[in-house]
Amino acid sequence: MQNLLDFLYRFRTFGLFLILEVICAWLIVSYNQYYNASFLNSSNTLAGNITRLSTNTSRFIDLRAVNDALMKENSLLRAQLANTNLKKVALDSFENRYRVIEASVLNSTFLKAANYITLDAGISDGLKPGMGVISDFGVVGQVKAVSNNFATITSILHPKLLISSSLKTSGALCTVQWGSKSFNEADLKYIPRHIELNIGDTIVTSGYNAVFPPDISVGVVNFVSLEVQDPFYAATIKLATDFSSLNFVYVIDNTSEIEIDSLTVASNF
Repeated sequence: MQNLLDFLYRFRTFGLFLILEVICAWLIVSYNQYYNASFLNSSNTLAGNITRLSTNTSRFIDLRAVNDALMKENSLLRAQLANTNLKKVALDSFENRYRVIEASVLNSTFLKAANYITLDAGISDGLKPGMGVISDFGVVGQVKAVSNNFATITSILHPKLLISSSLKTSGALCTVQWGSKSFNEADLKYIPRHIELNIGDTIVTSGYNAVFPPDISVGVVNFVSLEVQDPFYAATIKLATDFSSLNFVYVIDNTSEIEIDSLTVASNF
């Protein structure tokens, strides 16, 4: 013990220097967007290669859950197939406008104050920052940074990610934002009091931006409150995606994004 104390005392100046260097590097990465993006891009490859081996091993354990998820997806597809004739025009429009890129989840956090997901797809697969990400059951998040073979996703379980949404029954616009309370719940904001809102109502994406297609499930209302003086409801939803067992996702490539953005810019002049 005495030798250890002598060693620490002898190198105390160098140790303090290393601690200060680490703190400075952390501050630079955390509060500078350029270095933050550079750090994410370079760390994607390292983190992806490290987690790929452990992910592939643990995925064998989750095969039963994956099979159950695939069965549920097949049930949903069969239900949609029954309505194909009624929705043919809408489906054709969707296929022409959006391209879907499949990806596996290498790493995912859902218990932190701000959560991210790492995918095994990147620039070589057509991914780029800003793309929307969904699962078999609903919205997952948005692409934040990409390298050649990996990507980092800002999860919907991130307080700074806002999802433009709507109430499925009435089409009333609203916003979904995670409030850091639970990994399976989020806050539902900006629904005015004159709109009828009930527990069990479905919240979907509005389609009013170039990130997500319309009518992608976000969640189901599980709490509603309205005080006399409040102009908007206080409400929460149970998220459609279970982030504790997320294995596969779909990245949405909006092929009309450039055209939509150009029209938006032109309308601002």
